[in-house]
Amino acid sequence: MKIRFREIFPRFTEELKRLRHLERLAEVRPPIPSRRVQLFILAILLDVILVSLLFEHSELQRQAIFMTGIFVLAALLWVTESLPLFATAILIIGLEIILLANPGNWAGLGFEGGFSPDYREFLAPLSDPVIVLFFGGFILAHAVLKEGVDKAMASGILKAFGSKPFYVMLGLMLITALFSMWMSNTATTAMMITLVYPMLEQIPKGDPLRKGLLLAIPFAANIGGMGTPIASPPNAVAVSFLQQAGYEINFLEWVLIAAPLMAFLLVFAWLLLYNFFKPIDPSLELKPTPRKIDGRGWYVIIVMLITVLLWLSDQWHGLSTAVVALFPAIAFTATGLLGRSDVNSLEWHILILIMGGIALGVGMQLTGLDEVFVSYIPGEGSVVLAAMVIATILFSTFISNTAAANLLLPIGISFALQNTEIGMPGPVQLAVSIALSASLAMALPISTPPNTIAYSKGDLVTGDFTKSGIIIGGLAAMLIIALGNTIISFWTTY
Repeated sequence: MKIRFREIFPRFTEELKRLRHLERLAEVRPPIPSRRVQLFILAILLDVILVSLLFEHSELQRQAIFMTGIFVLAALLWVTESLPLFATAILIIGLEIILLANPGNWAGLGFEGGFSPDYREFLAPLSDPVIVLFFGGFILAHAVLKEGVDKAMASGILKAFGSKPFYVMLGLMLITALFSMWMSNTATTAMMITLVYPMLEQIPKGDPLRKGLLLAIPFAANIGGMGTPIASPPNAVAVSFLQQAGYEINFLEWVLIAAPLMAFLLVFAWLLLYNFFKPIDPSLELKPTPRKIDGRGWYVIIVMLITVLLWLSDQWHGLSTAVVALFPAIAFTATGLLGRSDVNSLEWHILILIMGGIALGVGMQLTGLDEVFVSYIPGEGSVVLAAMVIATILFSTFISNTAAANLLLPIGISFALQNTEIGMPGPVQLAVSIALSASLAMALPISTPPNTIAYSKGDLVTGDFTKSGIIIGGLAAMLIIALGNTIISFWTTY
């Protein structure tokens, strides 16, 4: 068969033009949404007005006024998300360096009296041990995901729960919570929904069980976010603030404190969801897709087990959790299991957000703004604890739970340090309560990334999250307020 050049050339030319047109379109960057720009400008204007009024009518010192402006601006930007969350965190650090440390010795900036802190104090959060701990956790989680260890382990464990919907839901929730204790709950949810989708295809359309299984995964991931210091950013921020205040909660102590609440909530959420979304046919059989683990996967499992054991036994071998976190980083990067692209794809924005939260707390402490805020809080211990827990859940329902913890933790810990009378909640109780409460916001699809992932699949509506999430969150809040101090006192000396 002869190829006629005259016939092919016009088609080739047209295809080349089309490709060049697509290339030009790809080079056109999407415009910044005008609503975000408007919200950002409005936040700046409101903040400037506030700072100006404080300078005119307040007796606060200059550094406290500047820090108030930084705190309020951070709150406005985190609530509106007119800037990405991590961008606001960077802005916090930059403003603290310029306005408070004043490295350029500019007139009208810095502390009154001329004794401004060194700018390195505001950069210290970049190397905080909690950041190293989370970095190691991200490395470990990325290796698990890359080698498919998560899905293989999950499908293997799920077999032990049989094929009946009642026990399958329990198995899904326990496995999801277990992985969320060591991995990002967002990644865990994405992985588990991928794993459960072949099982959903075995369920008829319109069967409530489909909704129940989809809801079970994000709810279990949120609850599992309580389990360890690396399970969620609020936990890490709480640990860092406590360390700065002179209180050390080791890895095992956190697990022992959170485990009872986590286990109870998992069982309660399981029974609640199953009763809300009962299957049409309870005898329906659901079977997971089997998956295998290769040699690289077993290497990841061995490194993971060693790391977890070292984290849980840090009070015996003397290595801090941050030092142990370097072990998986070395084990996976030195062997080539994780390359440059893998490291580049880590959740650096989460680390930056945690840094910003720590820097916010440092600034409030250095300027005395935390004491100013505390002076406006009622002095009754039970009221303060309840208010902090409820405020954290409400804030986290509508904004990032890390941002909510960043705003409330320094205030809560400062209150506890200044009110040491009998009956008042201590720093550890308030910090742990706020951090755990940040994982309880699950009443809306936008409350957490796991909720959003499940909602995006199209089977769920907002009401499905609301009626279950409010009950679980409300019960958990009551348990934290009523029993938190008893559990903390049992496992720690604080």
